[in-house]
Amino acid sequence: MSTHQNNDRPRGMDRRRFIGASASALASFGLGRGEQAFGQTAQSSTSGGGPKIKEYRTLGRTGFKVSDIGLGGGEVTDAALFEAVLDRGINYIDAAENYVNGQVERTIGKAMKNRDRKSVFITTKLYLRDANVTKQEVLDRSRKCLERLETDYVDCLQIHCPPTTAILKAPGFHDAVKELKAEGRVRFCGLSQHGSQWNEAPETMEQILMAAAEDGRFDLALFVYNFIQRDMGERILKAFKEKNIAATIMKANPVGTYTWIQQEVEKVKNSGEKMPEYLPALLERVKKVADQADAFKNTYNLTNDAELLVAAYRFVLAHPDVHTVCCMVQNYDELDTYASLSGTRLSAPEEKKLAAYAETYGQFYCRHACGQCEADCPRGVPVNAIMRFRHYFSAQGREKHAMAEYAGLETGRADLCAGCAGYCQKACPHGLPIQAMLTLAHQTLTLG
Repeated sequence: MSTHQNNDRPRGMDRRRFIGASASALASFGLGRGEQAFGQTAQSSTSGGGPKIKEYRTLGRTGFKVSDIGLGGGEVTDAALFEAVLDRGINYIDAAENYVNGQVERTIGKAMKNRDRKSVFITTKLYLRDANVTKQEVLDRSRKCLERLETDYVDCLQIHCPPTTAILKAPGFHDAVKELKAEGRVRFCGLSQHGSQWNEAPETMEQILMAAAEDGRFDLALFVYNFIQRDMGERILKAFKEKNIAATIMKANPVGTYTWIQQEVEKVKNSGEKMPEYLPALLERVKKVADQADAFKNTYNLTNDAELLVAAYRFVLAHPDVHTVCCMVQNYDELDTYASLSGTRLSAPEEKKLAAYAETYGQFYCRHACGQCEADCPRGVPVNAIMRFRHYFSAQGREKHAMAEYAGLETGRADLCAGCAGYCQKACPHGLPIQAMLTLAHQTLTLG
């Protein structure tokens, strides 16, 4: 097994043990002969061994044939691991100027030196916080991205999670893209969207992406779609198909929130401190779900949440209007697991299993970029951002990144939620115990 592992996990089960514990169960989801699951030994990346990409899809109006599994390069700074990604046949690479302070772009540039540049579709993203951003600023930042990537051009330049349609349509950005296209430095224009980063009267993911579809200047978008958060995603996919806009997907696996809540509640109960006001109601709700949860696990012979990963990704890959699913790859074992999913299909039993999971646990899953409750918070708590950071921490194993993002919030950390009247909870259209979840997220993200 490769030694390239994520060693950032500060507490609880380390990532290697977690992965190893679920390896045999993941295999039961139908990984074929020669395919691998988490924890199984990967061949050396330099040998070109391991599962290969089996399916390529036309990326909307770009016409580029991309692998159905793409790389979400948020923390890939190991050039050897990135080369292994390319060796598997993954040719859609998602980057951003701020990923590890530009180090991800530098890693891509280093790994691509001896590769055919035209065979790989590389995107990078710029955060824009002001609709009045100047053309020159966008040009300068874009050219620095190209320098770090060591390439003459980027296939797609994206706005990184614009919180408003005003920023989506920022004249300075679009004027710069027009000039960069004329120079051959940028081929296509896009955006990513998983909700606002800051609580500044944000619009929902659906509002932003529908506006992008109508705008006509966007060729590609990266957004959230999974088997629990499906209604919004499918409306967006339908609109994109009509405009021939490429749909790339992130956060495809919504599993694990209930387990996280159980763990954090136990910490509070065992702390010896006075029980917070929000906890008794949450305890009662968790208790009511416990019997359903046990029945679900017994019916499908499940021992942990990781066993649903394969089915969750296959659900997204099964949609004919999805072009690629961006996966966070932090080691060779994960790379082999995701590459193994290429070209596979969701079975009827898997679909039934996911539906049962959503019915049982969906009441604890905060939909990314839903945005319905934030306007009701009198204290300006950025609900979407905090719950996303919690997802990074407990679902993706990116603890240091999640904690740094949370510590950097400009306003409204979730410690404000403990004594609140629960305005967000009353506004939640999905009936989530969001006030309690925010308070627990604060505990998680501060190692409280």
